Amino acid sequence: MSLTGVGPKPSPEWERHVCCAYAGERQWARSAAEFVREGLAAGRRVVYFADTAAPAAVVERLGRNGVDAVAAVERGGLVVRRAEDSYLRRPPFDPDRMARAWEQECATAIREGYAGLYAVGEMAWCARGVPGADRLLEYELRLNREVFARLPLTALCLYDRAVVPEGTTALLTAAHIRRLFPVGRSGARTEPPLGVTPLADRTGFGLRGGADADTRAVLETALAALARLPGPMVHLDLSGADFLDTAAVAALAAAAGAERGRGRRLVLHRPPHSLRRVAAMFPEECGGLEIAP
Repeated sequence: MSLTGVGPKPSPEWERHVCCAYAGERQWARSAAEFVREGLAAGRRVVYFADTAAPAAVVERLGRNGVDAVAAVERGGLVVRRAEDSYLRRPPFDPDRMARAWEQECATAIREGYAGLYAVGEMAWCARGVPGADRLLEYELRLNREVFARLPLTALCLYDRAVVPEGTTALLTAAHIRRLFPVGRSGARTEPPLGVTPLADRTGFGLRGGADADTRAVLETALAALARLPGPMVHLDLSGADFLDTAAVAALAAAAGAERGRGRRLVLHRPPHSLRRVAAMFPEECGGLEIAP
């Protein structure tokens, strides 16, 4: 694909969970259309989940950008659906229901003779207040371990910069190890002030950047996602956190207390000096923080 990626070298299943934030038709063509061509050439069924456009319009758009989409649809290799006619048909958006849906989609593709499944999802619906959209970060973080590690699925999450607010785009794309940029994209590839990254070997995520008054909403969103992650123990890697202010440390202490109340553990890894300093100043309030050796 004529795309460039950022992020650490992923494991094979993480290589198959990618995202692209694009602006305009040309960048869409260099991400979505090329991804569809790649999937068809590899003998995979390709399922394209459009946001609001009619399936016929998506097929026509793919055709304008070099995909023999009409023929692919006729032979069953390409399926185009609107999100609201498929996984958003019964709101709210539910990550657990989505995991089951991916199992069914992959099983159907294999049963009908395909080597696996390629999927494209237009994610602009997350900016419209769809019920359950607040669980999208949780969903992106859970996919690698719960879906891609088990299924022959390769998926591209598309975030339209003209529709999805920049802060939301930055937060959700940072939750992918593989972030693709269409060749020719102008502008700097900036990281969000506070980003969330998935962990390869355990349930949880990492924080990168600074947690202060300007990024309070991001931290709240991240901790809400953390509370919904499955398992008896969740991990928070703080090695990429430059700074945590007092309110951020208090939020982590509250999250740790909430997890204990649910019979779970929240374990912090490699916290910055700012957290240790606040914990030393307020030992009683921060006594419930569990820091890995």
